[in-house]
Amino acid sequence: MAQFYAPNLQIIDTSYFLTEEESKHCIRVLRMQVNDTLELINGKGLVFQVVIMEAHPKKCAVKVLSVVQMPAPKKEIHIAIAPTKNMDRMEWFVEKAGEIGLTKLSLIKCHNSERKVCNLERMQKIAIAAMKQSKQYYLPEIEELINYNAFLAKYPKGMIAHCYQEQKSDIATTTVTGPLLIGPEGDFSKEELALALKSGYLPVSLGENRLRTETAALLGAFHLSIR
Repeated sequence: MAQFYAPNLQIIDTSYFLTEEESKHCIRVLRMQVNDTLELINGKGLVFQVVIMEAHPKKCAVKVLSVVQMPAPKKEIHIAIAPTKNMDRMEWFVEKAGEIGLTKLSLIKCHNSERKVCNLERMQKIAIAAMKQSKQYYLPEIEELINYNAFLAKYPKGMIAHCYQEQKSDIATTTVTGPLLIGPEGDFSKEELALALKSGYLPVSLGENRLRTETAALLGAFHLSIR
């Protein structure tokens, strides 16, 4: 059954108008018609079975037939990453991590960061597409870019992956919860690493290979999803 995103749809609603973008995809691309049934998700776990009442390509009207609340994700997959200079690589990460089951993405500005601004609207659209593609019902939360120190104040405990030659725990076996910190291409500064360790972050290893920022983040998300 075709699936569409309806962020404002609530459990008490009996009817709904698809957004212009989703209406266009439904009516003009998929050529759905009156009395066709489809599935709507609101990104918060609600799944609606609906029937098309008015097949308008800009404001498709539907009637709610049933609604189900899906259980929340069993595992928290929270990645905090310093965005790469090339946004294509960040968008690739958002797509693939979303398919794996990313629950929260925090964007952090570090000493060696090369990117100071991110297009959250674009990243959100990619996350929505990944959610629908992978048949999930919860949209990852994407937080605004904030300073590294501010992030540590907000999330004082978690895991940090870095490239310094220091003792680290294997991320596949540790039971520590919380966000996984992934630094910029120049890695975290020694001062930033020290701050994280003092705050309560556990240094973890993602393997022997030296990885790009987005690759390290995706590998970390994968390990958090299966451990």
